[in-house]
Amino acid sequence: MATSSLSKSFVIKTKKEAGNFVKLFSEQENQRPLKDVNIVTLSQERLVELINAKRK
Repeated sequence: MATSSLSKSFVIKTKKEAGNFVKLFSEQENQRPLKDVNIVTLSQERLVELINAKRK
């Protein structure tokens, strides 16, 4: 299996290497800082309007 990025390319040759890569990636994903979250109450009609506007 080959994986590449813009800066470098590398080849994963064994299942152990693949497992280590997945573990490293998973740990990085779990340690990402949380972003600020704003919660706003909207009516269903307003929500539909916003969704439809974004699709246009």
